[in-house]
Amino acid sequence: MLSRTNKNLREFILLSGLFLFLRSLSSFIVYKFLSIYDNRIFSFTDLKFYNEVNIDIFSPNFFYTLFIRSIGYNSDNLLSLNFIFISFIISFLTITPFIFLCIKILSKKNSIFFIFILSLHPYLALYSLKLDSNIFATLGVSSYALWIFYSNKSTFNFSIILNVFSTIFRNALIPLLWIQFFLIFSFKRDFTRFKLLGILSLFLITIFITSSQIFYGFEYISQNFGCYSYQNIDKFLREILSPNISKILSLIFTPIVHMILNLGAREAIAIYCLKLPSEYAANNLINILTTFSFLIFHSFLLISLLIYIFKDFQIRKLALLFPFSILLPTLYGTAHMRYLYPLLPFLIFVQFLPKNLHILKKI
Repeated sequence: MLSRTNKNLREFILLSGLFLFLRSLSSFIVYKFLSIYDNRIFSFTDLKFYNEVNIDIFSPNFFYTLFIRSIGYNSDNLLSLNFIFISFIISFLTITPFIFLCIKILSKKNSIFFIFILSLHPYLALYSLKLDSNIFATLGVSSYALWIFYSNKSTFNFSIILNVFSTIFRNALIPLLWIQFFLIFSFKRDFTRFKLLGILSLFLITIFITSSQIFYGFEYISQNFGCYSYQNIDKFLREILSPNISKILSLIFTPIVHMILNLGAREAIAIYCLKLPSEYAANNLINILTTFSFLIFHSFLLISLLIYIFKDFQIRKLALLFPFSILLPTLYGTAHMRYLYPLLPFLIFVQFLPKNLHILKKI
């Protein structure tokens, strides 16, 4: 037992070291050459919003706002080496559940392939340098993955606690957290009195988080944000179709268009369309090539996941789709690739799953 623990620890350290080295390299390259792609070099649009918004329990991502204000993180010190380093370390910690899962369920070769792809992904490398609220969404998805792929009492406790904690900081996790509680209350029966009390306490916190963010959720979905919003798609269709037909088609096409945006579009594209102003894309050819490259790669990952689920279908495999619930608000609200990035480690990891792996073996 001790020798196995030592072996696992050694493998964890080696994989972590490989990840940190490659992610440092990719982050440096992205940071160094970003000016070729974006004249602003390094930007974080939402940071200004979170530092200026009136803060109360109903404001979006209330605890994240408190967090960045308490440490003094703002647009003026975004490029501070101290904050870049802190962001980099927190970003690494959010994917450590996947490194643990590499050791437990993947072969050594697949573990190395996973680490290479994950660490060198340029979009993930860029956002590892920012204290974005989606860092906490990544942590929530990672903890959920830990539970479904390596189910036991320890990962169950760790996952639900960590997911509630993450949701406090990132409201996009609310649907996934409710799904996790549904799975727990539907299938798990062996609660001790103490554990049941703990679960109910976490459930009450979840109700509080949901009730404090629900009004912002409705506001978010109804926003007329960017050139691919529901209202603008409806406006475009009304030029060639009747109002009633255009409204119905807009309801159908908007989620499809927004899913495409989630898979490959940076935030500026969601606002200004594909051909960006020069201050957002100094080289528009690079902008188009990178957009379609991300779209193709991420679409491939998603299609491969769907094939894995439905080729040899088992009802428990549907648990692999539940993390995508964090994208539900984006189907009619604002949509771009930043909302996908918490799912990217998960999407990359599932490409290497063994065919005979039991999902939620011990729920």
